[in-house]
Amino acid sequence: MPPITPQIGGALLSVAVTAALLLILRRRGDPRTAVWWAWCPVVPVEAVNNAHADVLGVLFAVAGLGLVVRRRAAGGALLGAAVAVKLMPAIVLPGALAGGRRVRDAAAVLVPAAAVVALAYLPYILDSDGSVLGYLGGYVEEEGYGDAGSGSRYALLRLVLSDSWALPVLLVVLLGVCAYVIARGDPERPWSGALLVTGTAFLLLTPGYSWYALLLVALVALDGRGEWLLVAVAGAAAYAAAAAAVLTGALPRRRKSSAPAATSGPAAATEGGKESNRPPTPKAWDS
Repeated sequence: MPPITPQIGGALLSVAVTAALLLILRRRGDPRTAVWWAWCPVVPVEAVNNAHADVLGVLFAVAGLGLVVRRRAAGGALLGAAVAVKLMPAIVLPGALAGGRRVRDAAAVLVPAAAVVALAYLPYILDSDGSVLGYLGGYVEEEGYGDAGSGSRYALLRLVLSDSWALPVLLVVLLGVCAYVIARGDPERPWSGALLVTGTAFLLLTPGYSWYALLLVALVALDGRGEWLLVAVAGAAAYAAAAAAVLTGALPRRRKSSAPAATSGPAAATEGGKESNRPPTPKAWDS
């Protein structure tokens, strides 16, 4: 039997993500939106061809968000596994806490997540002569995520702000979005809040590596808001256009969701005592 190469492993994990999406969406959404993951070019390029480990973190994150709705501890443990693979999936945790749950409910998610991360890092802590975080600090500086930022980082903010203000404003905005999701998010659809936080972070941080977008693509597939997919494939110079696309897609959807329900029954069939010849108005798709 030939050995499993990183590319084969990446392909198998990508299919597993598709299966997890379909399983969750058949119960709590529209299975057709899984196509955003299955057909997105970022997936075969980054998860299969380049065999980035991020796809494993995506699988754990998707499964965790799907499970946390009914089994908070198990879902939290899977989210912890996602964070242990790569730190980035930690950004979906506010979505898992959506709806202003009680402290006890939040702890039921966060404690198992923290325990899994701690157990995963324990061997490195015991064997490490230095920091268990390794090159993380150097990576942050090298990639231009320092106090002032550099290169293409914070590109959207730096269009309207000075370099020194970019990071403080980013932190305030991101904390505000997290607080909004935790307080007002839908606990039955934790991936919706996770998408809002993750997409906002992408817009504000403007990361330079395309494989980071795998997590965002999977969240788009879960939630069905395809306009966020433009953020996943946008380069630093196109983040402003991606932000405009998100607003363009979100505003009409918000108007539809706030519109009064169509009248049904005999009153809808007549206008001024006469039958109406107008065809019935189709029901707006609830995203």
